[in-house]
Amino acid sequence: MDNIEVFDSPGKGRGLRATKELLSGDVLFSEPPFAAVVFDSLADKICHSCFRRQDKLQRCGQCKFAQYCDKTCQSAGWKEHKLECGAIKAFGAIGDNFGKAPNENIRLAARIMWRLDKEGGVMSDMQMTSLDDLENHISDMPEDDLKELKVDIHNFLDYWPRNSKQHRVDDISHIFGVINCNGFTVSDQRGLNAVGVGLFPNLCLVNHDCWPNCTVILNHGKIELRALGKIEPGEEVTVSYVDFLNVTEDRQRQLKMHYFFDCTCEHCKGHIKDDLKMGGKVVDGVKVGACECEIHPCIVKQIKIYFIFEILESSHPLP
Repeated sequence: MDNIEVFDSPGKGRGLRATKELLSGDVLFSEPPFAAVVFDSLADKICHSCFRRQDKLQRCGQCKFAQYCDKTCQSAGWKEHKLECGAIKAFGAIGDNFGKAPNENIRLAARIMWRLDKEGGVMSDMQMTSLDDLENHISDMPEDDLKELKVDIHNFLDYWPRNSKQHRVDDISHIFGVINCNGFTVSDQRGLNAVGVGLFPNLCLVNHDCWPNCTVILNHGKIELRALGKIEPGEEVTVSYVDFLNVTEDRQRQLKMHYFFDCTCEHCKGHIKDDLKMGGKVVDGVKVGACECEIHPCIVKQIKIYFIFEILESSHPLP
């Protein structure tokens, strides 16, 4: 990739920065998932190969869990499904698991481990980090999350086939930790609805900012990192890990809970725009409610568009 590079970001660890001038709308990179799975709640509504939503799907005749658009999708997905097919079938025959499939985190962890065993942690010259180098933040997890992790690892060991390469619990824990703080949603064919979760190694290197210069677009299972405005050579590339419509207190709580760090950006330190986000203000003649759940979706969209234009204006002022 000739437009970005990995560097040591002060106070953040590794990050990405621009190596040349980028303009609004430019694609910094496009990346397919290292591995991805359909959400548990949509397992019978989404094709497990192309991630398209279909009214009628064909179920795998062996595991009775995976669903496909047609034979073409089933054949295309066989490389990823081959090993998990027998594992899902065997898992569903164990005691309390009878008739069940493992949850999405376990299925994703297994797909990652199988791919690591077969191909290693770096798939191509375009991948800028290995999975071993990604943070897992297990040492930062609260007690309740650690208990859930132990349950997932126990179920993973029940799920993992005895004829596959066996791994140390520490290595399995690392993958679950990476998924927990780096997993990203995968969209359906319209690019609008989240239907699964995947791991995108390059995206994991992009650090957070509450006033980011990039955004992530979901496009048919791939992610595209696009510039929101002008980015100068040497400037760090950032995205917002949380909804920028949230006020400072909510953003900081979510960042601490899910990503284990305290944000000290200028917008957090100065509580910038919190008055507008809190409610009681008027945007284009419409009074904003006290919380997003009370606002009509059209108004939420309108407010978000307002803030996107604010970001664009701050990074590339209009003449």
